[in-house]
Amino acid sequence: MKKYTLFLLCIILSVLSFSQPVSTVQWMIGIWKINTPQGTMIEIWQTKNDSTLQGHSIMIKTNGDSITQERIEFTYRNGDWYYSPTVMNQNGGNAVPFKVIFIRATEFISENPLHDFPQRIAYRRIKQNLYVSIEGKRNGKYSKQNYDFTSE
Repeated sequence: MKKYTLFLLCIILSVLSFSQPVSTVQWMIGIWKINTPQGTMIEIWQTKNDSTLQGHSIMIKTNGDSITQERIEFTYRNGDWYYSPTVMNQNGGNAVPFKVIFIRATEFISENPLHDFPQRIAYRRIKQNLYVSIEGKRNGKYSKQNYDFTSE
């Protein structure tokens, strides 16, 4: 009986740990927008698989033209989360990984101290709003940019 109980417990724990990653960040999924003087920035997040969210941001200019700004993967690998944006025309077209150093119900903070700017990216959802900040040193001076998105 003990072997059966232990076996069942192992199966339950493996199922929970397998399905837990994406459910941890379901709050990011959706279409988010922010109006700027240059146009409307839209960020779209969707589930790619059981351990990855896929996002991308688009700028729709006031004249109607649209430009892809970046593609992002938010992945769970070997017990850690990574926020990895690929910014168009930067870093040779390669993603830059930011390791998530803090995550809870509806927010996370990720860092890459070796990146030029930003070194920190944070997301926080409050009701129908998604607050994103990027920060770090740029040319030796601290800089921070906030993006306050609303649900589409």
